[in-house]
Amino acid sequence: MAANLPSMTGYGEAISVIDDREWRCVIQSVNSRNLDIRFRLPSSLNALEIPFRKVVQKVMLRGKVDVVFSFATLSCTDNDTLNATGSFNSLWVADFCRAGESLLEALSWQNSDKLQASILQSAFLQRDAFAETQIKIDCVAESLGQLLQAALSKHFDSRRQEGEHLALDIFGRLSLLKDFIASISEKALLMPEVFRERINSRIDAIIADKQFTLDPARLTQEVAHLIDKADISEEIVRFSAHITQFLSEINDQSPDRKGKKLEFIVQEMLREINTIGSKANLLEITRSVVEVKNELEKIREQIQNVV
Repeated sequence: MAANLPSMTGYGEAISVIDDREWRCVIQSVNSRNLDIRFRLPSSLNALEIPFRKVVQKVMLRGKVDVVFSFATLSCTDNDTLNATGSFNSLWVADFCRAGESLLEALSWQNSDKLQASILQSAFLQRDAFAETQIKIDCVAESLGQLLQAALSKHFDSRRQEGEHLALDIFGRLSLLKDFIASISEKALLMPEVFRERINSRIDAIIADKQFTLDPARLTQEVAHLIDKADISEEIVRFSAHITQFLSEINDQSPDRKGKKLEFIVQEMLREINTIGSKANLLEITRSVVEVKNELEKIREQIQNVV
């Protein structure tokens, strides 16, 4: 069964010609703990943001999403737009130039063609020199909705491909975790004997130094109790169960959010491996514990980007 691990990072772009304008819809998303959607539309189309937002919310569960609509005019006549954002505001530019000439007179500066050209150039650098083209919503709403769907489809494909790469990396690290846990389990079988030898050696040194005797039965009982406290078999079983649950969540084909649940499972695995490290006072196991924690941290970084 293929992994179902959609990423929050994606990019989708769709282009369509509507009423002599080339419209472009771009959707970009990055990871975020919650869903945050931001729209950029021409002001005359702001009424479309609410229905378009609902469309995006149906397919995006988490992430910071930017949706941008822009257009460029394909044909130009005397009454067409001068650029992709709006039309020339001749009245405002004329007022700006008159104000500049009045300022020159007030400063007693001699007017010249160069100064007039400079004033005119300054006018065109101002945003008010262009009036935004008014677009009739009824004429473009349906077509822009289809454009949004096309961009969302490409955006989903991008997220799915990114998720496949994440899944491959995580599968590889989970395989390493299984190997490390299997190694820890084998080494754990040596722990009782190693622990018993250490305790007996220390007790022999104490007896030789203090010149007193201990009850062998009582000593055996205490040693058995200490060995039982150092047993890590339960933690190994629970850690293996968490790996199985993690794989089950990745392969689950339901559209539910997985990222937060996977974060919780990794947190539980970290808790189990920390317990193993604190109990198992054996150098070989300690080394494996360090490697396991390193792989878990890398997995946790990866699933920060999972929906």
